Amino acid sequence: MGNAEAEQIVARFVASFERHDVDELLDYFSDDAVWRPGPMKPAIGKPALRDAISAWFGAVTLLGAEIHLQVSDGKTVMHERTDRFMLGNREMATPIVSAFEIENGLITAWREYFDWTPERS
Repeated sequence: MGNAEAEQIVARFVASFERHDVDELLDYFSDDAVWRPGPMKPAIGKPALRDAISAWFGAVTLLGAEIHLQVSDGKTVMHERTDRFMLGNREMATPIVSAFEIENGLITAWREYFDWTPERS
């Protein structure tokens, strides 16, 4: 897989969060994928990913995610982005760094690093 293809998979995945469609998001993952969202408990496998993503959608309304810089070697994609979301009646923005491992066109690992204190927009 080339760098551009791996980067496109991640860019489409990030963009799909705005639709809040858990099934669509799960289609990007291998069955045994792992999501490590910062210091929180990792989600391992599609059932755990479904629970974690559903819980996230239950807590916030994602308004958008802007990728600022993205690099890839064809297997690993890393980027800096800002997620904008509504938490209750407050609009928030959180800077995030993510690393994705891609195999056979699917995400096998997703690690995120972020500041716990979101900026107010």
